[in-house]
Amino acid sequence: MMAPDRILGDYGNSNERCEYLTLAFSPLSVPLRTRWRNNGLSADFLGDYVTTFLPAASETASAGKHQAEIRHAVTYIANELLENAMKYHAHEVDIPIRLRLELADDRITVSATNGAVAGQAEHYRTFVERIAPENAGDLLVRQLEDTAAGNGSAESCLGLLTMMNDYGAKLGWRFEQHGAHPGVTMVTTRAILPLKDRCGERA
Repeated sequence: MMAPDRILGDYGNSNERCEYLTLAFSPLSVPLRTRWRNNGLSADFLGDYVTTFLPAASETASAGKHQAEIRHAVTYIANELLENAMKYHAHEVDIPIRLRLELADDRITVSATNGAVAGQAEHYRTFVERIAPENAGDLLVRQLEDTAAGNGSAESCLGLLTMMNDYGAKLGWRFEQHGAHPGVTMVTTRAILPLKDRCGERA
């Protein structure tokens, strides 16, 4: 049995002094299977929202490139986190999937939280344990080789590995027991995107 409260990877801490936005989706009001198109729309919304706090693209060519890179990274990360959250969510429990964006001076954090029943939570924890301790570049190459050889499965971690390799994001996971639902584990996946390391000083 999985411990009710466990942290894996580079989870980090939330910055209370930051701009933030939280979206929530109820699995009971609209079935999750109808949400796939909305994933992309929500991810695009977060990408556009972030750019309102970045230098205007028209100021300089470098500012425009910076803005486009950040928007693309946030959109991709949000979409991947939502997809994973929905994949491992308890469909019959009225627990919303939450997508949270935090914008600080030195980093952007995108996180997704979902409620998973015991089997789902254990399955996902086992899945991410493959990623947390390994070199992301080596694991990405191995995943691509397996996919090319026809050994890919539903457990592909290409999306998470792309966040780490292509966007320089640090990934972390928190598993904690839901207070009102003893059989449900709340799973939060956080992707921390350093701003200064990737795109230089913010204006």
